[in-house]
Amino acid sequence: MRAGVIIRRVAAGVTFGVLGPVEAWADGHRLPLGTPQQRTILAVILLNEGSVTSTGELAAALWAEDPPAGAVKTIRTYVSRLRAVLEPGGETIESVARGYLLRPGADRFDLARLRSLTAGLDSRVPAPDRADRAREALAIFRGEPLAGLNGSWADIHRARLSDLRAATYETLFAAELEIGLHAGVIAEIPAVISQFPFREKLRELQILALHRAGLRAAALSAYREVHQLLDQELGVEPMAALQDLHQRILRNDPELLPQPETAPEPVQPDVPESSRPATPAPRERTAPRSRPAQLPAAPTLFTGRDDELRRADQVLEAAGQRLAVVVFTGMGGVGKTSTALYWAHRLADRYGDGQLYTDLRGYGPGGDPLSPDAVLGSFLQSLGVPPADVPEGVEARAATFRSLVADRSMLLLLDNAATADQVLDLLPGSGRSLVIVTSRGTLPALVVRTAAPLIPLQPPDQDEALALFAARVGADRVRAEPTAAHDIVELCGRLPLALAVVAARAAAAAHLPLAAVADELRSTHGTLSAFHLPDEVFDPRAVFSWSYQAIGEEPAEAFRRLCLHPGPDLNVEVAASMLARPPAETRRLLADLVTAALVTEHVPGRWKIHDLLRAYGDELARDLDHPQQRRATLQRLLDYYLHAGRISDSRLFKRQESDGGEEPLPGVVLTDAEPTAWFADEHLALLSALDLAAREGFDRQAWQLSWVVRDYLNRQGLWHHVQMSQSAGLAAAIRGGQPAAEARARWGVAFAASNMGSYEEAHVQLRHALALYEQLGDRDGVERTRLFTAGVLDLQGRWQEALEQFRALLALHPPGSDPTARARILIGVSWSNTELGRFAEAITDAREVIGMGAELHPFRVADTWDTIGRAQAGLGDLDEATDSYRRAVDLYLEHKAPVWAAQSLRHLGDALGAADRVPEAEKAYREALTLVDNTAGPQAAQLGAELELLLSGLTGRG
Repeated sequence: MRAGVIIRRVAAGVTFGVLGPVEAWADGHRLPLGTPQQRTILAVILLNEGSVTSTGELAAALWAEDPPAGAVKTIRTYVSRLRAVLEPGGETIESVARGYLLRPGADRFDLARLRSLTAGLDSRVPAPDRADRAREALAIFRGEPLAGLNGSWADIHRARLSDLRAATYETLFAAELEIGLHAGVIAEIPAVISQFPFREKLRELQILALHRAGLRAAALSAYREVHQLLDQELGVEPMAALQDLHQRILRNDPELLPQPETAPEPVQPDVPESSRPATPAPRERTAPRSRPAQLPAAPTLFTGRDDELRRADQVLEAAGQRLAVVVFTGMGGVGKTSTALYWAHRLADRYGDGQLYTDLRGYGPGGDPLSPDAVLGSFLQSLGVPPADVPEGVEARAATFRSLVADRSMLLLLDNAATADQVLDLLPGSGRSLVIVTSRGTLPALVVRTAAPLIPLQPPDQDEALALFAARVGADRVRAEPTAAHDIVELCGRLPLALAVVAARAAAAAHLPLAAVADELRSTHGTLSAFHLPDEVFDPRAVFSWSYQAIGEEPAEAFRRLCLHPGPDLNVEVAASMLARPPAETRRLLADLVTAALVTEHVPGRWKIHDLLRAYGDELARDLDHPQQRRATLQRLLDYYLHAGRISDSRLFKRQESDGGEEPLPGVVLTDAEPTAWFADEHLALLSALDLAAREGFDRQAWQLSWVVRDYLNRQGLWHHVQMSQSAGLAAAIRGGQPAAEARARWGVAFAASNMGSYEEAHVQLRHALALYEQLGDRDGVERTRLFTAGVLDLQGRWQEALEQFRALLALHPPGSDPTARARILIGVSWSNTELGRFAEAITDAREVIGMGAELHPFRVADTWDTIGRAQAGLGDLDEATDSYRRAVDLYLEHKAPVWAAQSLRHLGDALGAADRVPEAEKAYREALTLVDNTAGPQAAQLGAELELLLSGLTGRG
């Protein structure tokens, strides 16, 4: 059997798109597909539309005529990473013969939807229906097909998909000319021709539209233009159809003139499923009445926001012919106004009675917020009410406004609202209008009164932010320095306002490399100095201040203190500890900060502060709060993580810790949390707290935190995190000048080094640790270090030396002594004997360990079952070995160690494969691959790549 991949559709499913950037969506969220190479892999498989894609096709798409030596392995790695992204959305990846296969249904693949809409659009379909279906098809495009992919394969297929788009435009314009909408075609077709200048059918339709509108000279001029273009660029004459149209115009053929319109009114198409930039809805076929058109210009460099705009489209679709109210909310500088304007312009043609706009000045430098009374006066005059007839008083004005718009279809954009009171009187009472509101707050009274959905805007993801930056500084500069561009985006916190400021500076200094811009940002990271501009509207510090100044004294103080948290997010207990307040009171203050868009509750029970807002709050704290108050807040923060982490560590690993016995500071809030879940939620915050402790001079807390987090990170296979945390702990211990702490920290650094394969570094650190423990007279420390030294020898394959070390230690712990210590050593003895081929001895020692199971941590029991399985396989008892490996896997999974479970499955697969039990070996490998594909970290990624190679090695053996 040849290894390959099939992605099956299941009920939940993933939606795929190639008519724009290559993307996939699940549950309304865009999936992170990774590098352009991985997106190319997915695109190739998708564009085969249900046919098998060979590895050779993929190699040709990625590397053209020059694939590297490891091309097949690299492709398998890319497929494995794609699988990890797609499977949570309901897709399953399995092997098939000959290559790779993906079968998304027509409703889940944008190209299939396009083909479905455009199939059979000929003269048998009424022209209004043809026009509507063509516009709906064009709305599926999200930009240039296969955007972001490079190489000859992408260029060829991009051209083919672009041809489909051009052909659909031709169908649309031909249908609209049949209906008699030649004026609309004249307005829209030049932009399309600029994209497809050599499509003669488009030129033919343009010339016909001009002629039918009575613009005969313009039609003849358009023919001369295309004739000259084709002659100069291609050296050819126009095709016969275009030449014939020219001759018919010259002789003023009456059959070219428009026929009387008898077609029914078109049906508005459905709002597109996704938030891709849509082609305008079908034009009205009657002359529009006089209307206001107050929308400011659409943003010229808008990118992304697909999920949010898709949600807005769904709200609009659900409203049908009723009034719709949509609220975009989010922190200052996140792009609320740009998003609202972009969406409003996209929909403007659907609201034939015009658009009204006002900046309510809820937050900003422009003075007091606008009152509803003032806004209504302006709106009424815009709707044709003479100034002398505008009534006095907000109630009378609101009633007049509602009466005027009751039977109209209008779009209102109410930008920058501070409170619901600014908005409620500006809402139509009925009709088919759309009201778009932007606010930093959540406007609860408006939501309750109108059931308006809140659409929160967070800083865009990495790809969207990079696209925004590239649009401002030039794609060529970003392609030339991708690492620097990535760093700039992250140093800006992906905040659109900050990106715009930095991009403006970079564009003005085109001679500077982007690396220099990134260096400038790094030098000021943690402050807002790099983002200052003279115009305060574009200064993040000023923009943030408008939100901060709108809240009360208590929430303001809470914001300053919480900004000392190093991130990435925090729970209510650490927030309460920092504020020295009860959890219930802390929740109230957090709710106030969420309402002010200074803090986000990004998942239930976890709050997040944007990096630039945190920098702003930290500046405020340094200016307004006493240094002792700041230090006390940091001490309580670190105390929370140290004590909560120590409790979870001791429960998870069933041991007693004695790190000094100090009590947490008054005000620190500790709760009884399930340890595995606590670590899963908090390990990144723990690492940030460790870094903070080291930077702020809390050395004792730094090295203690490094010990608290070590074993959890190890069991998750997050070995780079282990390495960083233990190195930070050692540096803090040395600064603290305490040899016991230094010995323990060196032990931790050795632990990290051995995990990373740096065995000599591990031995160096262990020798230092052993000397320190001997000087201190710490017998337990000496023994643990000698035991670990034997373990490193074992990892190096020096099994006889390791066995001698283990046996010397075992002599210190005869039967009947401390079972935990004896079991720890017996595990090493058993493993070394297994590696030396002494399988029966290994099983005897390992079963003694199993007999102590009640005294041991489940991970040690799982390790031992894995060793027994290896020894049983060595003796040829494969059924017994399978049972032992499965026991290990079950224990690892029960205690949330998926990487270790995958390792045991890999060992099982190795044993089965060696015995030519290929189907069973493949099943074990694939089960292991599923585990690591759903697990983060370099260890999981490395194991996944190894499993892919092992699977490929089974090819043809089944």
